[in-house]
Amino acid sequence: MTRRSILHCTMLVIPFMLYMYFAIIFDLITNVPDHEENGITGDSFPTLKANFSNFERAGSVDFLVNNSTTYYCKEYESKCQNNIKFNCQNIKQIKLLEKIGHGVTKQAFLGLYKGEEVVVKMVTRHQKEARECLNELLGSDSSDVVKRSKCFVFPTMKLMKEILMLHQLKHEGFLRLLGFCARSEESDSTDLSEHGVIAVYERGTILSVGKLKSLSTENKVRQSLHLVSFFQYLATSPLGSLRVRDFKMEHFLMVNSTIKMIDLDDVDNIEPSCDAYSIESNTQKPPCSYNLKCEMGLCNGHNAKRNIEKANELFFTNLLTPDAFPGECFKMLQHIHHSLRELSVNYGDLQRSLKELLDSVIYLH
Repeated sequence: MTRRSILHCTMLVIPFMLYMYFAIIFDLITNVPDHEENGITGDSFPTLKANFSNFERAGSVDFLVNNSTTYYCKEYESKCQNNIKFNCQNIKQIKLLEKIGHGVTKQAFLGLYKGEEVVVKMVTRHQKEARECLNELLGSDSSDVVKRSKCFVFPTMKLMKEILMLHQLKHEGFLRLLGFCARSEESDSTDLSEHGVIAVYERGTILSVGKLKSLSTENKVRQSLHLVSFFQYLATSPLGSLRVRDFKMEHFLMVNSTIKMIDLDDVDNIEPSCDAYSIESNTQKPPCSYNLKCEMGLCNGHNAKRNIEKANELFFTNLLTPDAFPGECFKMLQHIHHSLRELSVNYGDLQRSLKELLDSVIYLH
């Protein structure tokens, strides 16, 4: 079996393992008398804590520009963990106001809890994957409960994957998970006291190219620094080097003046496979993109390069437009854009260049 076949098999097995994980946890807690409702809650969920020693430092969130590794404050991780406020016992107290978004596998609703707006994600029968599966069952099989439930397995797995990943990934660049409940496979009802798997997040505002360009010059540089920190974290995360496969503006929001990613459906740590011997064959095509070496059958470093390439197309070209900066900053901007286009700079160097640009903007203001 080739390495590519193994990777494809792994991608098929992982969803099943995640689904079985939640099923086992659910089975273990259904007889616990202290729970008001059977289900996995934000409080009872086992903490999936990785070793963050390489990413912690005391003090406020900042960027260390004299090191190739980005650090973030220990307080952020603590703040994020302590902000899990919803579980199966109180999630039904959220009042759903309206649908505000949807993807291939799940819907997002605006909710209100004690005067605070939150976003509720859940899988429903109206989403593309579930709807297409249910349409195939029209007729005699439409009343088959077992077959209907299978239509929701993969979409529900994706939502559970997002919950699990956010429990392990701690960076301000992710939309904050405020809580969740996983009690069953029920997906027909949007009643929060019955629905099977529900996730609750902080509320953000829609991000657009126009909004990026309307930011102040100083804020544009600060957002750029934040994004470099975020994508470096993805490259060195506790789960490995993560790649954002479906990279588009709709998957990011502005929350409290910070750009955050909101959808982890298509985030994984699989580097492209390669054939180390192809370079010796007659083909002129190199085994890996970005002039990377093929090591142990993988193009290691591809995910990080791809992320920063897409981030440049989506964010940096709109945040760091020369006409929005003082003329004295032109050479610095030219150097940054060249480095991003050629992907010839590491995260530490890029942070240093942006920090120098920020100092200049503040001085010239």
